[in-house]
Amino acid sequence: MRRPRSAYDRERKRYSSQPPLTKGRNCSKAFGLQSSAYPRLAHRQSSPLYSAAISHVATSNFLKNLAVDDLTRQLSEQFGFATFRPGQEEVIRAVLAGRDAMTVMPTGQGKSLCYQLPATLLPGLTLVISPLIALMQDQVASLKQRGIRVAAFHSGLTGSEKHRVIQDLNQKRLQLLYLAPERMQHEGFLQLLRTLWVSLLVVDEAHCISQWGHDFRPDYLKIGRLRQELTNPPCLALTATATTRVQIDLCKRLSLRDPFKLVSGFRRPNLALSVRHCQSRQEKLATLDRLVREREKGTILVYCATRRAVEEVAEWLGQSHQSVAYYHAGLSDEERRLVHDDFRRGSVRILAATNAFGMGIDKSDVRLVVHFDIPGSLEAYYQEVGRAGRDGQPAACVLLFHERDLATQEYFIQLAAKDPEGSDRAARMRTLLQEMLGYVSVPTCRQLAILDYFSDEAERALGPCGLCDRCEVPVRQLSREVSRDDAASAKAVLETVSWCGGRFGVSRIVEILRGSRSKALLAFGGEACPTYGTCRAHSKPSVTGLVKGLIESGYLQIEGAEYPTIDLTGRGQEILRGIGVVLLKGVEERPRESPLSRAGRVPGSMCHAADPSLSDRRRHDCRRLFQ
Repeated sequence: MRRPRSAYDRERKRYSSQPPLTKGRNCSKAFGLQSSAYPRLAHRQSSPLYSAAISHVATSNFLKNLAVDDLTRQLSEQFGFATFRPGQEEVIRAVLAGRDAMTVMPTGQGKSLCYQLPATLLPGLTLVISPLIALMQDQVASLKQRGIRVAAFHSGLTGSEKHRVIQDLNQKRLQLLYLAPERMQHEGFLQLLRTLWVSLLVVDEAHCISQWGHDFRPDYLKIGRLRQELTNPPCLALTATATTRVQIDLCKRLSLRDPFKLVSGFRRPNLALSVRHCQSRQEKLATLDRLVREREKGTILVYCATRRAVEEVAEWLGQSHQSVAYYHAGLSDEERRLVHDDFRRGSVRILAATNAFGMGIDKSDVRLVVHFDIPGSLEAYYQEVGRAGRDGQPAACVLLFHERDLATQEYFIQLAAKDPEGSDRAARMRTLLQEMLGYVSVPTCRQLAILDYFSDEAERALGPCGLCDRCEVPVRQLSREVSRDDAASAKAVLETVSWCGGRFGVSRIVEILRGSRSKALLAFGGEACPTYGTCRAHSKPSVTGLVKGLIESGYLQIEGAEYPTIDLTGRGQEILRGIGVVLLKGVEERPRESPLSRAGRVPGSMCHAADPSLSDRRRHDCRRLFQ
């Protein structure tokens, strides 16, 4: 039985009946195309149809009184889902009522539906600003299969493909258009958009507009102007990673008016998070190999900080494992497309990539995400581990940490400092990196640390995750007050760090404590330190273990990136002032359990193993020092 024509259908028919633009040659130069058969982009004033339509969208009884059954029917018929996920319906209703909206929703929770469903109902065009070509290709292919009139416009299209999109826009055939942000630089395309009725502007990965965001993109700053050019249509900002300061910033930059805000839970109860401290690159590679061998099924993502690292890791993995590929921005458009397609189809099982790969990728069976290098921010880390377990099944996320890897992030910071106003940007990047380092050394539940960072109090109230490596520590490794002799050694470490004034790293501090006679140490007068040689009776690994134990217990902190140094925290300063006692974790000798095994447990299980972030040698060093 044919459904009665709705107010939307009538408006869409009226919109589509508007005559197309005349043909001419003005468009080809603006879009870099070589055809003379493109529409002439004659400038038009804001269409009265647009204003009337927006008024209709905001006040229509059909919109205000849209029954739950109507939306559920559209959800089922158009997208094949029986019910909405938490938060989706609220956002969709706000959008259909003509309100600005900001949605912060975890990866894999269905942010895209919040604009895709309205696009099938709203008259006119839904315009989506999206940063990654791979994301557009995924979305367009999926929506076309559902019968939705959709297209994408970006630099990866051929001339004929761009021509087809232009023609579809001119003929008002499209319901939804994905647009790469760099297209906003072309006046010709802006002129074309002015002639269209854009009923909804969507900013996907909206954190890219904030300089406090982990993936700031200058092109996103042009979205505010674009919105003005389109006579301020309702705007929906979507992201999976936005701290409170980023949320405030993006609302300001997009001029969101009394927006509907939905910030849903950041907790990922099926992910087992862990950090492995490695002493060398070879130890990293060996650890990575073990992690891959432990995971027999599912897809594996390995994130690296640089293109060179991506290729080296992929080559190394390819010697022992099958179906390995790599992805980074240095590949050609065609190469990236082929890798992306192979990954999506499952032909590629292990993919090494930079952060150029990932945002919005809809791959449900990623069982392991490994960060071979430390990311530049906790937002970036959360975004990337969010690729794992999107089907709700257990998955593991492992960060391989070596202090020298910070040099790569320092290089990125120095590059940012060279840009106009770069000093402010570099300062923000340093702050974000320090927050990431805080996560690495956090002594409590890693999921709780992430929830704290994103100010998700509701999810935090649910307590520890029970899966991460740190959740295993408090149950079987309770902090204890160290002996008098050990406390004296710990205090000597803190006094040495204080005397050095945050200038040196772990190795130099250990040399001072053990009374080294190295030329480098004597050159800067290290023997003048009052604690010089106080730990001479202890082995180098033992003293190193003590220093790192104080870091992990919150008495010392790592600073800097290119040349990592250590300095006192407030907690360490209190010890030197005689306030409190040193508490370090005593380690119980237990079999190591891989993060993949932990990921297979039911979230919340209290059957914990020893802390996998501590190596066997490190545990031995701690016992030698404190027994």
